[in-house]
Parts: sequence; structure tokens; C-alpha cells
Amino acid sequence: HINAIPFFAPLYRQGNEFQILGANQGDISIREIISAQMDGVYFPITLKEFAARVYFRDLEEEEFEVDGIRVKTKLLSHPGQCLGFRIEYNGRAICYVTDNEMFLENSDGYNPHYEEKLAEFVTGADVLITDSTYTDAEYATKVTWGHSCISKVVELADRGKVKTLYLYHHDPDQDDAAIDAKLETAQTLLKERGSDTICIAPKERDTFYI
Repeated sequence: HINAIPFFAPLYRQGNEFQILGANQGDISIREIISAQMDGVYFPITLKEFAARVYFRDLEEEEFEVDGIRVKTKLLSHPGQCLGFRIEYNGRAICYVTDNEMFLENSDGYNPHYEEKLAEFVTGADVLITDSTYTDAEYATKVTWGHSCISKVVELADRGKVKTLYLYHHDPDQDDAAIDAKLETAQTLLKERGSDTICIAPKERDTFYI
């Protein structure tokens, strides 16, 4: 999902410098993906019109460091290539895991090895921001759509002993009341599991300190 990139105003300011890192799609690089979107047909501006210096780097599952910040990536369960990120700095860790589908145990797509590795990826994180799109009832008709239900999100956070779980990537049809209901469900499930994980459903303009 790269549609917002052409609207990032600093890309058109001379003197700025950016490095765009992301998952390639098979033989198609991240540069080619963005260039195809901005080819003059789908968007009237091309990469050549960026005034900033822009570099591109393809990522797979790997670890690297940027200015003392440790970054680790994980391939997620979603149609097409999609990466989750674990960012560590000064003794704190944030995991950003979306878009991602964790299948229920009774479904054909269930992969216990993948879920074990994902739990390892988020283990001990201070913050887990993750795909929490559906209630369990909604998910029943959305299997293979590439997004998770609330019970699986709670399971992941608890297995990884995450400090705070932030519910994210809500279904566009859900209103504030529906999101509040998902939050209440998640908090109840965490309590039933005896988990120490705190669960929050952030809203626009909320600020959190880690």
C-alpha cells in the first residue's frame, strides 16, 4: 500500500534526502513498484520530478542498523510480499506487524511454525502495533483476506509477553462503538489468559510515550 507516497510534500523540496526501504514483489523492486504507480497514467507526477534525493532499498527478512537504531524485519502472512518491523533503541522495542493474517487452528491456512516464529519476533516488545481488523464473528467470512481477528491478536501478544498491545488496521465499516467493543473483547481475553499485557485502541492524534 504505497498510494500516499506521491503526496509526501518533502519529496518535492530540494536539499532533502530520503531512503525508501520496502519489500520487493518477486522480481519487481520497490523502486519499480513506486515508479509504476507514478508513471504519468495513474498519477500525473513521475519519480523524475522529485526534487529531493531519493534512494531505494529492497528488504527481505533481515537485520540492520540505522544511526544506532536496530531494525529487524519479518515476512508476514498477506497476499503479496509484506514485512513486519521490530525497531529497538535504548533498551526499548516497538513491533509494527501489519498487514497480517493469523489463521484459526481449525482452518486450512493455519501454520503453527509461522505463528511460533512471529511470537518470537515480538517477544518482549514494549509496543506491538498490529493488524486487528475483525471480530472473530466477522473473520468467519473473511478468511484468506490477509487480516486477523481479535482472539488471534490477543494470543500473539500474550505468547510474546508484549507490554502493550495497540489495536490497529480496523475494518473501514467499523464505527467507534465497534472498535470499543473489540477493545473490550481483547481486554477480557487477556484477563482470562492471566496476561500482564495492556491493550489500547488508539485514536487519531493520541500520543504515547515509551
